[in-house]
Amino acid sequence: MRDGAAIAPSLSGRNTVAVTRNDVARSAGVSPAVVSYVLNDGPRPVSDAARRRVLEAVKLLGYRPDGLARSLRMGRTKTVGLVVPDASNPFFAELARSIEDAAYARGYAVMVCNSADDVERERTYIASLAERRIDGLILVSATKEHDLSDLTDLAIPVVALDRSPDEAPVSTIRADNERGAHAGTAHLIAHGHRAIAFVGGPDTGVSDAREDGWRRALCEADLDDSGADRASFSFEGGYAAARSIVARPQRPTAVLVSSDIQALGLLRGLDRAGLRVPDDIAVVAIDGTTAGEFAVPPLSTVAQPISAMGEQAVNHLIDNPSEVIHRALENALVLRRSCGCEEQST
Repeated sequence: MRDGAAIAPSLSGRNTVAVTRNDVARSAGVSPAVVSYVLNDGPRPVSDAARRRVLEAVKLLGYRPDGLARSLRMGRTKTVGLVVPDASNPFFAELARSIEDAAYARGYAVMVCNSADDVERERTYIASLAERRIDGLILVSATKEHDLSDLTDLAIPVVALDRSPDEAPVSTIRADNERGAHAGTAHLIAHGHRAIAFVGGPDTGVSDAREDGWRRALCEADLDDSGADRASFSFEGGYAAARSIVARPQRPTAVLVSSDIQALGLLRGLDRAGLRVPDDIAVVAIDGTTAGEFAVPPLSTVAQPISAMGEQAVNHLIDNPSEVIHRALENALVLRRSCGCEEQST
């Protein structure tokens, strides 16, 4: 392909003769450099008359710049990579959407990969994205055991979200999981509950911090903290946790659930056991996804700042890629019927 060439589409949808920047320049009566200045918005100024002629020639000829060649010249692809552990989880789906919205607003595209909670698959995707010369990587790691030190060898900026520790060698942005779980548990205590169970996720830093917040709230109220279960971050995990809770000799009257997706499975399991929420057992979840709002009953939840996390991650990669930051963002307690509150108006 000639320098600056692009394929002109025909009306039949098949590619025809390649149109080059020189073709546009001849049609507009300007130099190829002026065409480049117009299409790249610089670095030199172009008169309004010349700009109009160039744009008219581009439209007439159907010229499309070679995006890859342009990216290589500019040293950037305006693409961000995103790796999440479970794209079917409503929380990660909404987080990915917030990242995509923030990237689109800055003129960037997002390549999304689902690691399926598999560390090897996660590392394969990271290597593949790096080979595609992305401008930055946003990672929700499949495990807390990934110390992230190998990411410093990628030669691209990285922001780790949600599950990564503050001592990581790359930037991290997350919700304050310990304080959020503490607030959710304290709310159940304020309702008068004294036997409050906890359903955590698998062995992740997120689950550990949320369990710590649950325990701290119970300890402050001089309540028993032996009722912790762990389950997968899935509908099935929550359903299994419900069966475990129902089978206990002394069934708790309330439960803090470590994710909305687990809470939805838990509601189903409690319903199958003939228990009513919140009359027989109150439920507070953590996440704040749209799915929780439409549960039956609607979920009270410790809402993570999903939009803020996505926006801050994208903006940091674009504006301050060489700086390593660690941010813990505040949650918001959203009260609905699952804990016994009247639903808040929106």
